Amino acid sequence: MPTTTRSSSAEAKPRPTDRPILLLSVQRGTLSIELDAPFAVGPIVVDELAIALPSVRFPVDLTGGVTRFRHRRGVLGRLVVSARTEDLAAFVAPRLRGVLGEGAPEIGIVTTDVGLRVGMRLGRAALAFDVVIAPNERDVRLVPERARGVGLGAPPHVLALRALAEVCRPFGRLAGSAVILPDAATSLVRHVMPAAGARAPSVHGVRWEAPAVQEGSLSLHADATAAPPALAPAAIRAIEQADLAADADTIAASGDLEEARRCYLLALERAPRHPEISSRIAWIDVAEGERAEAALSTLVDAIPAIDAGLLGGALLAAIGDDGGAIAAYSRAAHAEAFGPLAALVWLEVARITSEHGQRLDALDQAVARSPMLEDARWARLEARLDVGDAQGATADAEHLEAAARGPEARHHVWSRAAEAFLSRNYVAEARVLFERALRYAPDSPEAALGLALSLRAAGEGRRALDLLARAASLASRAGRTLPSVEIELARALVEHASDRPAAIARVRAIPPGLAQTAEARALEGRWRAELGDLAGASLALARLRDAAEVVSPDDPDRAAAVAAMLVEAADIEENARGDLRAAQRHLGVALRLRPRDRQIGATFRRISTELGRVAPAPPPAPVPIEHAAPSERAPSATPPAPSVEPARSIEEAHTSEDEGESDELLVERLTDKLRANPHDHEVALRLADALARLGRDLELFALLSARIEEGGDEVRRELWPRRRVVLERLAETARAEGRPSEAELYEMMAASEEE
Repeated sequence: MPTTTRSSSAEAKPRPTDRPILLLSVQRGTLSIELDAPFAVGPIVVDELAIALPSVRFPVDLTGGVTRFRHRRGVLGRLVVSARTEDLAAFVAPRLRGVLGEGAPEIGIVTTDVGLRVGMRLGRAALAFDVVIAPNERDVRLVPERARGVGLGAPPHVLALRALAEVCRPFGRLAGSAVILPDAATSLVRHVMPAAGARAPSVHGVRWEAPAVQEGSLSLHADATAAPPALAPAAIRAIEQADLAADADTIAASGDLEEARRCYLLALERAPRHPEISSRIAWIDVAEGERAEAALSTLVDAIPAIDAGLLGGALLAAIGDDGGAIAAYSRAAHAEAFGPLAALVWLEVARITSEHGQRLDALDQAVARSPMLEDARWARLEARLDVGDAQGATADAEHLEAAARGPEARHHVWSRAAEAFLSRNYVAEARVLFERALRYAPDSPEAALGLALSLRAAGEGRRALDLLARAASLASRAGRTLPSVEIELARALVEHASDRPAAIARVRAIPPGLAQTAEARALEGRWRAELGDLAGASLALARLRDAAEVVSPDDPDRAAAVAAMLVEAADIEENARGDLRAAQRHLGVALRLRPRDRQIGATFRRISTELGRVAPAPPPAPVPIEHAAPSERAPSATPPAPSVEPARSIEEAHTSEDEGESDELLVERLTDKLRANPHDHEVALRLADALARLGRDLELFALLSARIEEGGDEVRRELWPRRRVVLERLAETARAEGRPSEAELYEMMAASEEE
């Protein structure tokens, strides 16, 4: 805890004046100029200033006061400056724009035994670090240490150095691991004395003392009679650490993290297992990404990961040790002095854990540490809904409303809360909350849409249809088209008015390139098929496939939804129109989105097999003369010379019963045999050879895929090389025929390591 070092600190200080006021005083037979009242220089307050005039000899005429002696050059005898933490926070906030992102961050500053503890937050990014104030005789050094944070784009120590240098500009300069305020006493008196209309004094012989700290403020004393500053052990340790890492910190602050890492390693050779240097190396690896194991190895040599605070939690989470990450994060959050950072760490705990009770406890801690952090409130609201605590979730929504400023912000709170309730099927509560949202924005089409969805979920379809029409009208009046409103109104027209043509007109108005485009095209295709407009349905479903091309498999929820639409499109194409090729293309895109979906894969193989059967067979590939049947060999006037019989092909090695039989008949016969005994692997291999000779790759692909799925590891190892060759041929054919998405699907399957 910070301690009070001066008995007078409990007394209320005079309020700083707008300009410095000087007076004359006589001490020990020497005339002096002193500051009559404290004077503020930015966030710093000059409390005491005494300048001796040793050249003035007594007796002396003091008529005229300070004005008579202001041009004499005196000698600084004593200087006392102080700063309150709240003033410092207000001063530095606008100067730190851009360190964590656009906008001024929220700042928190408290005192420590040797300086300050600084915290800053902007959105989901937060940074905290300690500043050790270590004056030497003339300069004041500010050494940042123990930098930590979440949501940062760079190592915390680098950001701490940049922030400290920005705050002290232009009087301070970054030098290695510290920001130096050179000859700080001279800078201060050169600012104060000319402002008072007096000459700046000499500061020769003046020394700074160690900082005096009390809760909420700190002060620095400079005196001509002071001994060299007696620094606390923590300050001495910080100085040694700064000297050790000075070169590496200079490089890191310039942005060359790889070279900085190398220099930190050299410093670590000089000071083995140094916790702070090891942490800085590990933070660089975290910032660079995909180096969790290397970072953890460096860190645990100096300190157990579970005791390494946020860094340990981040590394343990990266390697999948969720239990260890939760323990490390929890310890760090309990020990963190900056409330917003502690709250964000508790949010990390809530994100990692899979237990509802532990998640709720972490979110309670987050709200307690930073009650005004909206992210924590929203996360707890949703977590409470997940466990059935609608009353607690409503209380969080009410707190968010109370913290919001202005009708627009409050409308946003109730709209978002209502959507959270509705998505978890709290229909009655969602209805009430949407009505509150409409209270603040009665012409909001989004709120009207939400209320309509709540009514529809409650079984009031007719009222919902009226509200949906009103939402569409409000959007149109404002010159907007809301895809969600159009889709829901179209659904209501079909469900409650059986008006499919009007519904089709609604969804057709949704332009391409939006998140709702795929759903709109799927609904249009479904409703056109129901009306008997199969050609129009096919065109709409082709546009659905185009919209699905831009969906990423990395978004699992959206990928699953769009894949389901494509499966329905394939069913319409196959059963309503009989277009197997179009059905195959839909399923191919669905497989790209859901490559592990067995049902989609099985349907795709079935369609591909049927396509192979109905497609006209290409002409047989040329057969080498030594493998050709006697009837296929070209006549020769001269019989071939006797030679050693060449190695027979695989199909010849199986049996001699295939001799003289055309491949088409052979495929039919072997297919019948395989149906009679699906476990006959030899027949399956002969059928595969025949299909390969005929160029019926789709059927061959379906056959090999089925054998691989049904067989064991040995069959898999045997057949996978064949399947890869077939997939490569299919991809080449699809690309040559202008079907790039289908080609990409085949190439992806060929490159799959799992297969």
